[in-house]
Amino acid sequence: MKHPLIQSLLAISLSLGMATVATANTPSVTSSADGILAQVNDEIILKSEFITASQAMAREYRDRGIALSNAEVQNLTMDALITRKLQLGLVKRAGFSPNENAVNRELLAIANQEGFDNLADFQRSLDGKRLSSYAELRRQVIEDASLVALWQAQVRPRINISEQEVNAFLNSPEGQQIPAEQVLIPEWQTSHILVKVDDAQSDAMAQQKINALYSELQKGADFGAMAATYSDDTGSATQNGRLGWVTDGQMVKEFEATMKNTVAGDFSTPFRTQFGWHILKVENTRQRDMSNEARKDKAREILFSRQAPQAEEDWVDELKAGAYIKIFE
Repeated sequence: MKHPLIQSLLAISLSLGMATVATANTPSVTSSADGILAQVNDEIILKSEFITASQAMAREYRDRGIALSNAEVQNLTMDALITRKLQLGLVKRAGFSPNENAVNRELLAIANQEGFDNLADFQRSLDGKRLSSYAELRRQVIEDASLVALWQAQVRPRINISEQEVNAFLNSPEGQQIPAEQVLIPEWQTSHILVKVDDAQSDAMAQQKINALYSELQKGADFGAMAATYSDDTGSATQNGRLGWVTDGQMVKEFEATMKNTVAGDFSTPFRTQFGWHILKVENTRQRDMSNEARKDKAREILFSRQAPQAEEDWVDELKAGAYIKIFE
């Protein structure tokens, strides 16, 4: 879940013009001269920033069919910008930097929405209408990603939904409306032998060793005994190589791909992962019924969505209470 302001202000960088906005009970922004409207701790809110954000805010409410006066739009905008500056101050102090690939994926998604299939053409179009527009949009996307991470770290832990709450909701008239659809997930009961690649054992040495073990298995050697004796995975070696039941997404991709292509009761050819060389055995397969867990997850989502706004509001109030905030008349 994103902070509502994140999506509201994402459109700011796509606003390529600035319009005059009438004011009431907020600083005057009718002149074109820029200036500082407010200070939030070490952050400032500029007049130009306020005008653009006001336009984005007005468009959002208009698109939702909600009629607001100019004064209401401006009050909401100032409050949203103050909240954003408080959060960005926390982000800067934490030194958070979002993943570059994630930023580019978000930018490409925005470009696609605007009718472009690559970032280069999108950048030329934006900068052709207003210089540095693309750089501003990229900065905005980076800020948004940072704020999402901050929300996850600061607000999500405040929301604790107990098993009793989930069960009570599911037993309520509303909860009973959640469809009882059957959800089956595949599971594989696996064992493996690992030969590590590390400073003490090169890749070539590890590969030679795993091939020798594979040869013994082909001759009929007991997989569990071989794992207990030769596997470098000490945790599973004490269990004759057993890893238990495994589902999608639990193992590294090379292990998972090999596991899915190995017939129950058989073992694989040697394969490489980041940990070294493996041979795995699929002892058995099954379909696990997760229908009840799926209904519980849906109930948690509903309860979470209801508790999150209040948790966020409490957090923001705490930020404001401990902050220096000055709006210049």
